[in-house]
Order: sequence, then C-alpha cells, then structure tokens
Amino acid sequence: MIGCIAAMPSELKAITDRMSEKHEDHIGKMVFVRGKLEGLDTVAVLSGVGKVAAAIAATLLCYKYDLKALIHIGVAGGLKQDQNVMDLVISDEIIQADFDTSPIDGDDGVGKMYYTNSKLSQAAIKAADQMHLPWCIGAVTTQDVFMSRKEDYEKLLANFPDAACAEMEGGATAQVAFDFDVPFIVFRTLSDVVHHDGNQMEFTEFEKKSSDLAGKFLACYFRELRDHYNLEDLKAD
Repeated sequence: MIGCIAAMPSELKAITDRMSEKHEDHIGKMVFVRGKLEGLDTVAVLSGVGKVAAAIAATLLCYKYDLKALIHIGVAGGLKQDQNVMDLVISDEIIQADFDTSPIDGDDGVGKMYYTNSKLSQAAIKAADQMHLPWCIGAVTTQDVFMSRKEDYEKLLANFPDAACAEMEGGATAQVAFDFDVPFIVFRTLSDVVHHDGNQMEFTEFEKKSSDLAGKFLACYFRELRDHYNLEDLKAD
C-alpha cells in the first residue's frame, strides 16, 4: 500500500476523487481514505499545516498500514532564481531547517537531514517528463515558519544555499518514515519564488490549479510505479 499525505483539503480531494473502492478509517480527528489509485492500494489523509500535524499523520499511516512508500504532496516557496510559480519540486533530500543544536554540536547541529528513496525520485522524473511539467530535483527545507520576511529567507539560504524550496511539513514526514523504515518522497508545487517580484498568484486560483495538477501528477506517477517498479524492492534502495 502507498500512503499519501496532503496539507490542504483541495489536494486530498484531488487524490481521493481519482480513487476507486473507497473506504474510510477514523482515528482521532483524522480520516484515512483507503482505495485504489491507478490499480495500486492507496491510503490518503489530510495532515493540516506544520510539523506536528504532519508527524501525527505520518506516524498513524506507518503504524496502522503496511506501507511500501509514503508520499507527501503540497505547496512551497521556491528558492532558486530559475524557478517559476507552478513548477514542481521533487525531493532528493529533506531538511528540518529549524532544527538547531549548534550551541553544543557546532555547525553539525544545524538541520536534520533525510534522503529520498532514489527509485521514487526516478519514477517522479519520468512522470513529470511525460506530463511536460517544469521540474527540478533538490533539497526541500521544512520549518514551523510561514516564510514572509526577508530575514527568514536570508537565514535559511545562509544555512542551506542549495535548497530548492521552503515548506512546513516534509521534514517531519521524512523523520517518521525513516524511523519506520518506509521509503518516502516529497512533491511540492511552487506558490511563489523568493527572488521574483510580483510572482504570487491569487491564492484561490493557485489552490485550484495546484491541487488539480497534484492529482493529475500523482495519477501519472502511480502508473509509472505500477508499470515499471516493484514496490517490494524499494527498501533495498
């Protein structure tokens, strides 16, 4: 079974609308939707915003279901000059950027890092190319901070100059998946790019477009996984 976490209701709906044979499991205040997506057993859940919310969703998914992979979709702010709104970021590394034990550990205490399963990344690149989506592969940085101030970006880029995007959940999902030995990946659609002026799309319009794109991309991605990858072999990566 493949687990999917979405941060926004519209993103979850874009996934579940494409699922068949759907059933719901209620755990606490979370609703887990089980079914099939492109023929693959799938379970999807809405996490909400922030690392704690993502960690709860990821822990329940990994504990209750026999996951072969865990996917987190959502939006992010782009950090590279050549990016544009609606570009796709495919993680190869996920960093908890606000993790900081540097007073006792020095520079090694800044950031907690996890590496994406390479087969999941390869399949994502193939799916993005099939859809002719603009994409990049790189480090996704996570903080419990809604990035809006210049100093926030300056600090983040000073610590992680090669980061591709900034968001608020992926690092928690990565840590939980790592601890449960579940292969994982994060996909982010860019809502804005820090280096560009006036590049934000009106949010209602952006949410609709990005959620629709996420659903279409995941369907294509699942077909790629179904047809060309053995999910049982992912952990050997």
